[in-house]
Amino acid sequence: MNWIKFLLRTQVMAIIFGVFRILCLHILAFFDQPERALQYINWFVYGLAILFGILAFLMTRYFIGRSWIAVLLVLISYLIIYQPILLNVQRTILHQSTGDYQVINFLAISTGLVYFVILAFGMVLGYWFGLGAAKR
Repeated sequence: MNWIKFLLRTQVMAIIFGVFRILCLHILAFFDQPERALQYINWFVYGLAILFGILAFLMTRYFIGRSWIAVLLVLISYLIIYQPILLNVQRTILHQSTGDYQVINFLAISTGLVYFVILAFGMVLGYWFGLGAAKR
């Protein structure tokens, strides 16, 4: 029973990270329009990435604590399962003929590595300073 809670907790965290990544892509696509803040898009990319890292740090610290296997389960399932599935769902919602599809597709490809590195860094820091599951 304890392993089921552990696995459920890691997968919920991976889904939350995937949904937050999709929200970040929509925010970046909104600001990437020429009449908005196109010249500041790099600030938005890195600002949202830092916010993503802080979210990863806090969730790792308080919900999974000091467990390397949990960090690996979240990162691998986020990278291989949830992020591609959520990105494909988002792409099917948008039509390929619209400019939004192309903008979000470009932003997903160009910022994907930055967000994954920040996520991994935030989770490792959360592991190092973890309180959650190890203290219970």
